[in-house]
Amino acid sequence: MTTSALALNGLVAVPVGFVLLAGLFARRTSDNLALGIAVLGSVVTFGWSIWLTLLAGSSLGDTDFDEAWIASMDVRWHLGVDGISIPLILMTTLIAACCLLSLIKHAPQCGGRVSLAMLLLVIEAGVLGSFLALDMVLFFVFFEVALIPMWFVINSWGDEHDPVGRRRAATRFLIFTVLGSALMLVGFMLVRSLTGTFDIAEIAASYTPSGSTAVAASLLIGLGLAVKTPLWPLHIWLPDAHAKAPTVGSVLLAAVLLKLGAYGFVRFWMPVTSVDWDGAPVVAALAVIGIIYAALACLAQTDLKRLIAYSSVGHMGFVILAVATFTVGGVQAAVYASVAHGLITGLLFFVAGAIKDRYGTTDLARIRELYGRVPRLGGVFAFAAIASLGLPGLAGFWGEMLAIRAAVDQSAALPGGTFAVLAVIAAFGVILTSAYFLAVMRGMLQGAPALGVPVQGAPVQSPSAQATTDVHAMEWVAWSPLIALTVVFGVAPGLLLAPVSDAARAFFGGF
Repeated sequence: MTTSALALNGLVAVPVGFVLLAGLFARRTSDNLALGIAVLGSVVTFGWSIWLTLLAGSSLGDTDFDEAWIASMDVRWHLGVDGISIPLILMTTLIAACCLLSLIKHAPQCGGRVSLAMLLLVIEAGVLGSFLALDMVLFFVFFEVALIPMWFVINSWGDEHDPVGRRRAATRFLIFTVLGSALMLVGFMLVRSLTGTFDIAEIAASYTPSGSTAVAASLLIGLGLAVKTPLWPLHIWLPDAHAKAPTVGSVLLAAVLLKLGAYGFVRFWMPVTSVDWDGAPVVAALAVIGIIYAALACLAQTDLKRLIAYSSVGHMGFVILAVATFTVGGVQAAVYASVAHGLITGLLFFVAGAIKDRYGTTDLARIRELYGRVPRLGGVFAFAAIASLGLPGLAGFWGEMLAIRAAVDQSAALPGGTFAVLAVIAAFGVILTSAYFLAVMRGMLQGAPALGVPVQGAPVQSPSAQATTDVHAMEWVAWSPLIALTVVFGVAPGLLLAPVSDAARAFFGGF
């Protein structure tokens, strides 16, 4: 086996191997040792992703592995990486390691830590396989491996005060995503009937979509990916899933799993969609509607986790707007915004979980005076909030601005006037985003406590009874990489943009 083959296959095999090892030790020794093995597995996987990054070239052919898998169906075990997938792989392994590290200090209220850690590693393996897969059927298989364990995470380790609500949220998540996956698979089959292959690298190099079957395939694949991204109005599963999920579940769901849809749009939807198809402006319009809708919904939220969930709908709207421009700049914006959103929203959900641990709730009416009670925690929340609203100098700014610029400088085959209007509306969405985050910051960080406000499903605590422990060492360990990278990519966006540009030109042939 070549070095590239070992690096590619090992990236999926390592977390699976540590799942088996952790399960073995959990049965024979203490849970603490098994949890330590799971945490070690996430750290080793992160290191493995760095090794793969050092081996990767600018195009898929530079670092790939291609062997027959299901020969009778011409399905191949084809893995590869380039500048489009590498940033998402690194972000996935980093976020997963941060989640596993956080479990050392924060035991879930229901269920065991070891089982949860093992499920997180399975999800990580599925996501990494999805980012590596270059065969459509293989992508679908890994896609499902990443999604199904999340049902157990939400249902078994979610909101301990609302078992019925967390089961309903988990079931809605599974139904929506599985139905979306089924539509996507049908679309892949239609593409196979037109091209004679499931290999997306071959399709991107030689396939020219035309005819009603090609349109149907693009529509089905787009619908399947839109559910997972999520694109308005197929987002309705997301707020409840985030509100009921445990902290690490919310972090992985927002920072990693939503990126499967975004990545799928770039890698598997764009090559099978004609740039002059009338549906491209419709996709862009839905993305912009999602930006505005999410911002308005955030202004009406009373729960911190639901607010962050709705903000994710808006941020992913910028990603899909960029994809719909069919330009190299659009691909750059989509990948950059995906990474920025993963870092910042992952940090926001970590902080939301820490606030719930201390205040017993995420009800905004009862979370007050963070600066006075837990100043470091309040400072981290303020940093994440201003990064999410797009303050220049932080990663969130470039994700939004690059998407708007891509909409202004869209492909020549698309209606320029339509995209210019969408760019203006999206820019207005940035203003609304700033409005709701500033309002939340003012209330949470400085507002006076609202006594006597009931919290559904949780005991009401007076301010004197609330824990005031500030950020502890393990939280700093888990959060610091996200804080640092938010600053680094905000100051030096070229670290991401240059490799994505080279990969996009190689993959799409310089469209």
